Amino acid sequence: MRTIEMQGTIKRAPTPPKVDLDGPVRFLKGVGPERSKLLARLGLNTLRDLLYFFPRRYENRSPVKKVAELTLGEKECVRGVVISRRLIRTRFGPSIFRVVLGDEEISVEASAETPLLHGTWFNMPYLTKLFEPKAQVVFYGRPEKDGKHLKMVHPEYEIFSEGVATNSPHSGRVVPIYPLTEDLSQKGLRQLAFQTVEECAPLVRETLPSPFLKRLGLKSVHFSLKQLHFPEGREEYKQAYRRLVFDEFFMLQVLIQMKKAKLQKENKAISHSGGQELVRRFIQTLEFELTPGQQKTINDILADMKKGRSMNRLVQGDVGSGKTVVAAAALVFTAANGFQGALMAPTEVLAQQQYFSLARFLEPFGIRCGYLAQNSLPEEKALVLSGLADGTLQVIVGTHALIQENVRFKNLGLVVIDEQHKFGVFQRAALKEKALVSPHFLLLTATPIPRTLAHTLYGDLDISLMQEMPKGRQPIRTLWVGQSKRAEIYQFIDRVIAKGEQVFVVCPAVDAKNLSVKNATESYESIRRIFSHRRVGLLHGRLKSPEKKKIMQDFKEKKIQLLVSTVVIEVGIDVPNATVMVIENAERFGLSQLHQLRGRVGRGPVESSCILFSDAADEETVRRLEAFTSISSGFEIAEKDLELRGAGDIIGARQHGLPELRIGDLVKDAKVLIEARREAIALVEKDPTLSRLENRLLRDAIRRRFASADLKKLTVTA
Repeated sequence: MRTIEMQGTIKRAPTPPKVDLDGPVRFLKGVGPERSKLLARLGLNTLRDLLYFFPRRYENRSPVKKVAELTLGEKECVRGVVISRRLIRTRFGPSIFRVVLGDEEISVEASAETPLLHGTWFNMPYLTKLFEPKAQVVFYGRPEKDGKHLKMVHPEYEIFSEGVATNSPHSGRVVPIYPLTEDLSQKGLRQLAFQTVEECAPLVRETLPSPFLKRLGLKSVHFSLKQLHFPEGREEYKQAYRRLVFDEFFMLQVLIQMKKAKLQKENKAISHSGGQELVRRFIQTLEFELTPGQQKTINDILADMKKGRSMNRLVQGDVGSGKTVVAAAALVFTAANGFQGALMAPTEVLAQQQYFSLARFLEPFGIRCGYLAQNSLPEEKALVLSGLADGTLQVIVGTHALIQENVRFKNLGLVVIDEQHKFGVFQRAALKEKALVSPHFLLLTATPIPRTLAHTLYGDLDISLMQEMPKGRQPIRTLWVGQSKRAEIYQFIDRVIAKGEQVFVVCPAVDAKNLSVKNATESYESIRRIFSHRRVGLLHGRLKSPEKKKIMQDFKEKKIQLLVSTVVIEVGIDVPNATVMVIENAERFGLSQLHQLRGRVGRGPVESSCILFSDAADEETVRRLEAFTSISSGFEIAEKDLELRGAGDIIGARQHGLPELRIGDLVKDAKVLIEARREAIALVEKDPTLSRLENRLLRDAIRRRFASADLKKLTVTA
């Protein structure tokens, strides 16, 4: 320790205060109580928060030029000496402050032939106290012609009392630009970031061992933090970015794999030992041949259910890929082993559709099926509840009504969740609690999820993909038109109906609360007048259950030729005779939802059409609708949706407990994510709780990083 000799005695120098990275940011030099409140709006409460608050873009402010070297129209940095200054007060308008800058110190009289730069600010009279004559100044802005000289309006500025600093955070380098909040300046925040990086980056402890970093070619965390905020060059930035993106993905994937390992250890489940023969017979009786994706998925499900731990499998299948058949095979398997199965769907329309399909598949094999919804008749509900309790009812299909307290199973062995992203984790957990032993979970989604996002949201699940379409499915022609084509489209619809085919018209709203969009109620009245010679129906979520059931049954039986609806028909509706889908105000829907709606047609042998009505002309909508008309694969649609909208908006990513990424991008950084996931799986296999000495710093960093995330949602059955 440093010592100081004073008057013959040796005294210890005071120990500098220890910097606490997780201490309040208000103790940073230049930050008091008021400024710390502004920083808190950006989520910056600690020094560590500031270190990991990354720039949203950069500006190249190098080199610093002389006035004589400036280029018109380009944003540049310029260094000079204050020749003169002047505050002009106008009678009615704003005050004008002007500084004249030259390459060297000269008199005003001698400046006629020397290139000068005029810096101009409006309504900022206090600047007169800052710009002293002969001061060294750096401006950053866009030079414009001003008579014989140049001018910059409201340039960023730095003033130096003794020469120009060689290590300024604001000029002479690649400069970071941060997200801001009201009353907090870019320059002020950049200065704080610079100070924090210089003083605190070396204090961040390395969470990954040196051999690990060397093997993957990753830079140190200290180097990476410094270079990401204030990069010295393009290569340094790329190395820093890769390291910090890897850290973020790696910690998230380690957490997910730890939860998966814990789930597998704790969820001891029933093992299905027999029943394959009944499944084989079920498949043989189908009127169609399974696709390779369906066959592989069924094989994987049966293998999972034979194990002594709970199956947690997500089946991603494009619209019409045959997920119901896969679910039916799993339900046959559990029933053959003496257990009950439950399928929960988010809407009554979809639940009824699934009930009719499963009853048709299963009851020929002696497997009794029941249906339960909030609006089921009391006598029907009583029979279903009794059958579930005594085991005479082997399969139940329903809505959220399945998780009601009075629903009891004799021996629940398999839970199937259809359109699983529409359910919360606690609803799924409530169904799990109705089993004596942890049941098997099969999750279905017709909303294809990009691989990178699936690895993040559902890293604790086994994932099956079904990308092939069953034989006989026709491609769907997709057309985007404006309102001027409405009469022409209506003529086309009438010709389609005349051939005996049926049509959907989908509106984004039920009624006229929003006058800027088509609503189902008014559209129904208008279409009914135009197509007075056709049978037109109306379907929306506000109708009572018996009404909805009757309308869908009438449509299936061709008693309704043209059905006007809201998005209540988005998933699960199977009417092979429907060949045209018209979507009003298509700009109101995301790509994945448009794809779901399109998937309601094209289910029979006749070529089908999807027609989008939209006159929206903004750039984002045009990109989205053009992409939709040119892409038919749901998986490609999902990737495009992720690219256009970002992970936070896709299928409610934040509702799944996924923390907002500080830096990584699930599209452009997909390779880093896959690498991080591979390394996380290998690490957790060796050390499932990160209890080894070399992994404890990583464990602490993960706890700290995800302290505010809703981690319960990152697993399906927890």
